[in-house]
Amino acid sequence: MFVDYPEGGTTVGIITEAHRQQYLDEGYFIIENAISDAHLQILRDSCDRLIELMHEEMDRLETDHIHISHRGKRYHIAKKYDQVPDLSEYVFGELMADVCRATIGEDAFLFYDQYVVKAAEQGIKFSWHQDSGYLGFSHRPYVTVWAAVDDMSEENGTAFVLPYSKVGIRSLVEHIRDEETGDKVGYFGKEPGIPAIVPAGSLVVFSSLTFHCSSSNTTDKMRRAYVTQYSPEPIYRPDSTDEMHLAIPFLEHGKTVR
Repeated sequence: MFVDYPEGGTTVGIITEAHRQQYLDEGYFIIENAISDAHLQILRDSCDRLIELMHEEMDRLETDHIHISHRGKRYHIAKKYDQVPDLSEYVFGELMADVCRATIGEDAFLFYDQYVVKAAEQGIKFSWHQDSGYLGFSHRPYVTVWAAVDDMSEENGTAFVLPYSKVGIRSLVEHIRDEETGDKVGYFGKEPGIPAIVPAGSLVVFSSLTFHCSSSNTTDKMRRAYVTQYSPEPIYRPDSTDEMHLAIPFLEHGKTVR
């Protein structure tokens, strides 16, 4: 499969059958240098602007903590893709369409998006969890696309994934809230996981049932990642007819509708 980036990027092979099979067997795959230079710059500019807006909101509320974002330590800035110029070009671009087709199928909805940022020498860790654990009820699994906005290393707090074959779990488990950080935690074992040591512009793609975590940023530079999540159908809370989060149509029968 090939994707052409007319904005100055290159034509590259994106997703192979091996990637698809690894997603089925182990719950994840990694593609290095997948994002075009133009889209990577959009991701960086958008992150900077959204952090500025979050600081303004913290100042208004006279706090240094909003949900699981902590001023100067880590930021989780969610559902803001439409509040900065051009970010939707990436969110609804052909690269994301290819990822969805290879993982959740021919129909896809944007379920959620967020920046996950760890400040230099202060970014605190993020505990082992399944993304579905933050919902806490049964639903069709969705796909998470974790984009490296900066070069990633163990030292700056990259993501770790835990393959199905290592943890022996591929279904939703109960998560426990960490009162200090606000994290939900679903795995307490000793498996170290696989670190995504990748250059900026790479993707870590994993199921909402795949355990993942990240360590602290001990470097002198900020560590930024952008996460988009796509579901095969709108997700509803039990006993509710209200769609959760974004539920924005993206693919229908394999073709983009945005």
